[in-house]
Amino acid sequence: MTAQGGQVFRAPAGSWAIRFYDAAGQRRQRNGFHTRGEARAALNEQLRRVRLGPLHRPEMTLNELVEAYVAQYDVAPSTVTWLTYNLRASQEVFGGRRIGDLAVHEIAAWRKSLPESRRHPAHRALRQVLQAAVRWKWIEDNAAAAVKNDQPPMGEFDPFDDWDEIDAIAAELDDIGGALVVFLAGTGLRPEEAFGAEWRDVDLDGGVVTVRRAFAKGRLKDYPKTVRSRRRVPVRARVVAALRGLPHRRGILFPAPQGGRIDINRFRHRAWTPALAAAGIAHRRIYDLRHTYATWSLAAGIDVYMLARRMGTSLLMIDRTYGHLARGADDYERELLDAFDAGRSGGNRRYLGAENEEEETS
Repeated sequence: MTAQGGQVFRAPAGSWAIRFYDAAGQRRQRNGFHTRGEARAALNEQLRRVRLGPLHRPEMTLNELVEAYVAQYDVAPSTVTWLTYNLRASQEVFGGRRIGDLAVHEIAAWRKSLPESRRHPAHRALRQVLQAAVRWKWIEDNAAAAVKNDQPPMGEFDPFDDWDEIDAIAAELDDIGGALVVFLAGTGLRPEEAFGAEWRDVDLDGGVVTVRRAFAKGRLKDYPKTVRSRRRVPVRARVVAALRGLPHRRGILFPAPQGGRIDINRFRHRAWTPALAAAGIAHRRIYDLRHTYATWSLAAGIDVYMLARRMGTSLLMIDRTYGHLARGADDYERELLDAFDAGRSGGNRRYLGAENEEEETS
C-alpha cells in the first residue's frame, strides 16, 4: 500500500517492508517488520523526519539539550544560575530520556510530585529549554507547554500607610538615599530601574521620568524601545522637590557613596534596614515602596489600565497583586457611581414612571 508518499508492502521472505524517499531524494527501503501496522508506523516516522528536515533530533536526551542551551544562553550569570538550578528537578527524572519521547501526562505527573514552591519555576525552566528545541527544529512540539503552570500564591507584602512614614525613613538617610526612597514610593519604579536611571532621563520642569534601563547584580541592561518596560512616568510634586534638593544634576541619578551605581544588597543592609529601625517603623522590603505606589494609586482612583502602563506590567498582574489592597478604592468607586446616578436622576424617574404606568395598564 502507498501512504503519504511511501509504500508498505510484503517482502519475499514473508515479512513486511517499507519504501520511501529520504531528505536528499534518495530512495530507501527497510525490511524485517513483523506486522503491517509495525511497518506503517515505521514509514510514518521516516516520512515525518523527511518533512522536518535534517535538523530534527528527537533522539537527543534532555541532559544534552540543557547542555546545548546553556552554552548559547547569553544572559546575566545570575539568570544562568537560576535556570540551571530550576532545571535540576526535571533532569533528575527525565535527564536521560529522549526529548522526542517526553509526554504531556508524564510532565504533568512530575510537576504535581514537586513541592508546591518548586512547581512553577521548575516547570517554567523545562518549558523554556524545550521551546528552544522547537525553535531549532529538533522536536516538533513542546510537551511542557501543554501542561498548565499556575503561579504560586502571591507572597504577603505591606504597603506604607502614608507619606509621613516615607519622610521619616528619608530623614534617617543621606541626601541621595532619602531622595531615592521618596522617588521609589512616588513613581513606582522597580529599585533596579531607579539604580539604572540617569539625569538625562528626568524632566523636572515637565514632571516626567523616562525608564530606559535597569541595573541589577552588577549588570546594566538597556530596555528596547518597543517593550512595555521603556515608559514615561509622571513625577509628582514631592518627588520633584526631593530631586531638586540633590547636590548634583549630571550622570547617574542616584550614585552609590563609593561611586558607580547602587548595589541593592549593600543599600539594604547598610542604609535601608538601619533607617527603618531608627525611624521606629516595622521592617519592610525595598520593593514594598513599589507596592505602596500601586496601592495608593488605586486608592486615589488611578485607572488600572494607566497604572499598568506606568508600572511596566500587565493589567492582570495589577489586579492580581494590588487590587484587593486599594484602601479607599471602594468608597471612591461608590462616590463615582452615586454622582453618576444623581446626574441621571431625572431620567431614572421618567423611566420608572413609565414602567409603573405600563404595569397599571397591563
